[in-house]
Amino acid sequence: MSAREQDRGLDAVRRVRTARETDSRIGLQHALATLCEREAEAARAQQKLAEAPSFATGTAGEFAAHVLHLGNLARDTLSTAVVAEDSRTVADEATRRWQSDTSAVRVVEMLLERRAAERTAERARREAKELDDLAAQGWMRRRAEEVAG
Repeated sequence: MSAREQDRGLDAVRRVRTARETDSRIGLQHALATLCEREAEAARAQQKLAEAPSFATGTAGEFAAHVLHLGNLARDTLSTAVVAEDSRTVADEATRRWQSDTSAVRVVEMLLERRAAERTAERARREAKELDDLAAQGWMRRRAEEVAG
């Protein structure tokens, strides 16, 4: 049985796990890009709130509008921070999954490498045995020739 036939099952497992690792890597890239966008949005909202002018003078209606505006900025800042934190959680999970999938691929590759090494060692043992047999046969012929001659 050839090595290809012996490893057919593990090759199939490697192909499936490699596809899963590729999918998880793409998902991780998407999650990290989304995280960057959400963190930038949160930073912009925080900057808007920090740069909002303070109320100096005006009517009561202007003051109420100013307070309403600051409240909206504060709510926007809080909601963008929550969304950014949720994106971080998704990115962390995507990272964990990608690392797990990468490890799974590596395990199969190590099994295939170990099988190849075992086949190589077995082939070397068979060759050494054949060489020993040939050497023994040659020695026996020479010995028989010495005794006969």
